Amino acid sequence: MALPAAAQQSSIVGETVIVQIDDQLITSRDVADENRRLLYKNPMMDPRSSEPIAITNLIQRALTVHVAPKLEVPLEHYSLITDDHILQEIERAGSRLHFLKAKNLEFGMTTIKEYHDYIYHNYIYTHVLSIVVGNQQTSGKGLRVILDPSPKEIRHTYIENEEFQLAPAVLEWSLLKFYPGRTGDKTAQEVAAQAIRELKEGKINAQQLVEMADDAIEMLGEPEDTASWVIDFISTASENDVLVGPASKYGLAGTVSLVLITKRVPAQEYSFEDAQPLIKKHLRAVSQNKTIEDFFISAAAEVDVWVTDDIPLLKAFVSQIIRRDIPANNSTAL
Repeated sequence: MALPAAAQQSSIVGETVIVQIDDQLITSRDVADENRRLLYKNPMMDPRSSEPIAITNLIQRALTVHVAPKLEVPLEHYSLITDDHILQEIERAGSRLHFLKAKNLEFGMTTIKEYHDYIYHNYIYTHVLSIVVGNQQTSGKGLRVILDPSPKEIRHTYIENEEFQLAPAVLEWSLLKFYPGRTGDKTAQEVAAQAIRELKEGKINAQQLVEMADDAIEMLGEPEDTASWVIDFISTASENDVLVGPASKYGLAGTVSLVLITKRVPAQEYSFEDAQPLIKKHLRAVSQNKTIEDFFISAAAEVDVWVTDDIPLLKAFVSQIIRRDIPANNSTAL
């Protein structure tokens, strides 16, 4: 098996290859960049959850790139589309400098190449998974069929699952960001403080506060990867309550993040008729997720995988992702 030697011979300066899937290298820098993007985009995420998600994302992207040619995904076409997309965004921004500033605000990215690789691989990932779940056809093979649940399955799910008999409480909240340098003479802190003050005084409503922010991400419920201090707040707060988040080392210095409760509805009973659309959506999502999971397991079975022994538990974690054992590294082959 030549993978360890290939990894050792990598000429990427200042980076350490930690995972290799066939000829695709995942380095410590790749993981750090993906981790940074996750935490930059969502500073409410628990940092303990972000790195495992980053590694999973990178492995799944590598597997989709491996499988893409077999599914006749037009890689060259997406490369051209990515180039055109970036040129159009640079033209819209007015200059490469303004373009990079915008991408730094949006993703925390600092180079055009980083943005190019991110968009290109997302095109491939999205196309492959669209084929896998039956939303897009493969040349000469048509659409993959994922059957809708039967009436019997729907009735059984309603009877066996209390969550479909009792509508859960609805919690909607938003992560709002106020960026420095985009608010005229006032600092981001001053703009955010004024907005909170006007909300409490009734001069603006929650939706108007959302519209005042430079960036807004709508959230539902209590996602398991959310930081504990956010969960503590949203689990007890009422509509229109707002909390100023701590400064994040991953965001642009001076950025202010707010957590705003936009809707809270208590739990209520569901009739079987009311529950059916929700059950159909749930069962179809379960079927699609199982199909995607099986796809990644199948794709991983076709490739050679090498994982460094230098990071404790990494090999076990990657094995869990791809659902197969990874052969012990053979030091004599290096």
